Amino acid sequence: MHASTGLGMSVAEVEARCLADACASVKKQAFYMNKAIEGDNLKDALRYAALLLGELRTGELQPQRYFELYMQVFDHMALLQSWFQEQSSKLNSLSELYERVQWAGNVLPRLYLLCTVGACYIRSKQAPAKDILRDMVEMCKGVQHPIRGLFLRAYLCQTVRGLLPDVGSGYDTPTGGTTTDAIEFLLQNFAEMNKLWVRMQHQGSARSAAERKARDAERQQLADLVGKNLTYLSQLDGLDFDTYRGLVLPRVLEQVVGCRDDIAQQYLMQALIQGFSDEFHLGTLEALLGAVPQLQPGVRLAALMASLMERLARFVAAGAPTLQQSGRDSAAAFAALRASAAKVAKAHPDMAVAEVAMLHIGLARFAEAVFPEDALRHIDGVLGACADALTERGVREARGEARVVELLMVPVEAFDLSAVLRVQSFPRLMALLPPDAYRDMAAGLVRSALKRGVEVSTVAEVELLLDFIRPLVQDVDGATAEPCEDLDDEQSQMARLVHLLHSPDPAEHFAILQTARTRFKEGGPLRAAHVLPPLAAACLRLVRDITSSAGGAPAAGPSVEEVLQFLHAVLVELSDIPGQTQAALGLLLVAAVAASQEARADLIAYDFFEQAFLLYEEQVPDTRAEVAALHDIVGALQACRVFDDDSRGALAHKATGFSAKLLKRGDQCRAVLACSHLYWQPEDAPPTHSGEEGGEDAGNDAPQPADSGRQPPVRDSTAVLVLLKRALKLASSAQQQAARTARAGGLSAPVWLYVDILNEYAFYLREGASDISPTTLHDVLELVEGEVASDACQKDGPLLQYFTSSAAAAKALIEK
Repeated sequence: MHASTGLGMSVAEVEARCLADACASVKKQAFYMNKAIEGDNLKDALRYAALLLGELRTGELQPQRYFELYMQVFDHMALLQSWFQEQSSKLNSLSELYERVQWAGNVLPRLYLLCTVGACYIRSKQAPAKDILRDMVEMCKGVQHPIRGLFLRAYLCQTVRGLLPDVGSGYDTPTGGTTTDAIEFLLQNFAEMNKLWVRMQHQGSARSAAERKARDAERQQLADLVGKNLTYLSQLDGLDFDTYRGLVLPRVLEQVVGCRDDIAQQYLMQALIQGFSDEFHLGTLEALLGAVPQLQPGVRLAALMASLMERLARFVAAGAPTLQQSGRDSAAAFAALRASAAKVAKAHPDMAVAEVAMLHIGLARFAEAVFPEDALRHIDGVLGACADALTERGVREARGEARVVELLMVPVEAFDLSAVLRVQSFPRLMALLPPDAYRDMAAGLVRSALKRGVEVSTVAEVELLLDFIRPLVQDVDGATAEPCEDLDDEQSQMARLVHLLHSPDPAEHFAILQTARTRFKEGGPLRAAHVLPPLAAACLRLVRDITSSAGGAPAAGPSVEEVLQFLHAVLVELSDIPGQTQAALGLLLVAAVAASQEARADLIAYDFFEQAFLLYEEQVPDTRAEVAALHDIVGALQACRVFDDDSRGALAHKATGFSAKLLKRGDQCRAVLACSHLYWQPEDAPPTHSGEEGGEDAGNDAPQPADSGRQPPVRDSTAVLVLLKRALKLASSAQQQAARTARAGGLSAPVWLYVDILNEYAFYLREGASDISPTTLHDVLELVEGEVASDACQKDGPLLQYFTSSAAAAKALIEK
C-alpha cells in the first residue's frame, strides 16, 4: 500500500501521487510475477500476484482513478489466468490450486485469486460449474467496502462470462447446472453489488451540497459495473418469457424498489428497460408499470416511461402487435400505459411540467405508431389528458414550454392540417402556453401547413385554423404587436397561408374569404399589411374561376359583382394602412383590369380607377413614385374595353391632367406620350379557325358572336395628334430649362425626349392613324435631326445609337 500525503498539496494532487505510486508498485510486482511464471514457480507467482493485488486495497482513490489502477491490475491478471490454465494440465486437480490461493494473507488479494482460479476450475469441468459459482459469489461477501467490493464483483462477473451453465454453453450438464443456476448467480451478484453501490452515499462525510453532488457523480461513474449483471442476464440463451416473468423481473424489481435510492433506481430501471426484450416488456407491462409509482420522488419517471413507450412502439409497429404468452395486444398496452401515466402525474403533484409533457409525448408517439388507422383519436385523448394535468400546474418554465410544444408537434408532423384541426384538445393545450411560446407554436403549425400544401376548404376549418393560430392573427393577453423582424417573418408565413384557404366551390370559397377578412381585421394594421394583399389575390382568383365557369356565375353562389365589391372594400382597407399606398394602388389597377376584361363590370371597374386616382392624388409620397404610378394607371386604363365614351373620356382626361402636374418637364413629356395611347387601343386579333389546313371549319366565314359588354377599341387619331404636339412643346420647354441650368452633360438629355416622340409618331403612322401622314413624320424627323446635330448630342454615344435606329425605322415608313 502506498498512500501519499503532503503539506500544501490539494486533495487531487495527493490522489494523483497515490495513483502514481500504486501503479509503479503494480508494475514492479508484475515484473517479478512474470519472472516467476517464466520459471514455472507457482509459489512465487502467487506471492507476487498477491502483492500486486494488494494495491487495490487503497482507500485514497476516487472511483475514476481507482478504475485506472484496476485496469492495470486486470491486464496482468489476464496473463496469470492464462498461465493457470496451462498449469491445469500439469496438476492432477485444480481443486488443490483453488484451495491454495485461499491461503493469501489479505482478503482482497485472496478473493481476486479465488475468482481467477475458479474460472479455470469451471473451464476444466473438474467440478460442477454451479457449485464453483455459488462458492465464489458467497466468498466475495467478505469484502464490504463499497468501491473495493464493487470492483471485486465486477471482476468476478467478467471472469466467468462465457462459463455460465447456459443453453449451448457446454457447461449446462445434469451435474454442472442449468440456466436457472446461471440466473441465480447473476441475480445474487447483482443484489450484492447494488447494496454496495447504494451504500456509497453514506461513505465518508459530505455535508455541503457541492460535496454531495461530487459523491453522486462518483456513484454514477460506477453504474455500469452494476448494470453488467443485467446485461449478462438478458444475453442468456436459456432465458425464456416464463422464467423472466416468474423469476428475473420480480427479483430485479425487488432490488430496485427496495434500495430507495434515486440514482440507483433511475439507472437500474433504465437498464432493465433497455436490456431485456420488448416482447418481455409487453408481456409484463402491469408488473413493470406497477413499480413506477413506488420509485423515489427524485427519479425522472417521465424519462423512464417515455423510453419504455418508445421501445414498445417500435416493436409493435414493426409487425408484432400481439404477444402469445400474455395474450396482450397493442390496444391493451396503450390503455395500461395511459392509465399508468395518469396515475404517476396524479401521485406526484410537484412533478415538473416538462416531465408531465414528456410522459404524454411518449404516449402520443406510441399511439401514432400502433394505431395507424385511428391515431388521431388516441392522440386527441393524450393531449386532453396532458391539458388536464397541466391546468393547475401552469406552464411557466422554458423547458416545460419546449416539451409542451414538442407534444403539440406530434400530430402536426404526422398529419396534414385538415386532420390536425379535428384534434379538439389541441387548442386547449396550446392555450396553456405563455404568449411567446404560444406564438412560436402557432408559427410552427403554419410552417407545417405550408410544407404540406394541403388546402383548407371549408369555413368551419378556417375558423378552427384561425383559432389555433390566434397569436398570429390578433393580439392576445393584452400584448400589442410592434414592428420587428420576427413579426415580419411570422406574417410573411401568414400571407402564404392565405393562398391555402381555398375551396373548389365558389360559394364556399367566397365565404372563406369573408371569414378571413373579418378575423384579419382584429389583428391591426401591422398584420393587415401582410395578409390583405394575398387576400386580394385570392379574390381575383375567385373572379377568374366564376367568369371561366360554364354559363358565367354558378347557379348558387356569389356573383362576380359581389366578389369585386368585396375586393374593393379589402383594397380600401389596405390603402388606409400607412406605407401600403403603392401596394394598394397596384392591386386596384389589377382589379380594374380584371373587372373590365373578365367580368365586363364597367361601373365597378370605374370605381377601382376612381379609388386609384384618389390614392395617387392624396397619398403617393414623392415625384418618382408619382411618375411610376401614373404610367401604371395609364397602362391599366389603356387595356380596358368596357367603358362607354363618357366614362372613358373622363378617366382619360383625368390621367392627362395629372401628367401636366408632374414636377419635371421630362416626366410630363413622357407621361403625355403614354396618355396618347388612351386614345388609340389595338384592334382585336382576327379569329383563327381550327380548319385552316383543311379541317371541317375551313372556309367558314360566318361572323363570330359579339363579346357582350366589350366596347370597340378607341382609335381617335385627332386626340393622339394633339397629345403628340403637346409632347413636342414639353420637350422644347425641357430643353430650354436644361439650357438655363447649364448642367454638365444635361444639354443632351431633352433630346432623348425628341427621339421618344419620333418613335411615337412612327408607331401611330404604322398603326394607320389618319391624322398622321408620312409628311408629318418627315417634318418631325427633320426637327429631331437638327436637335441631334448639336455638339452636346454628338458626344452622347448612347443617344446617337438610339436616334440612328429610330431614324432608320422612320425613313422606312416614309418611303413605304
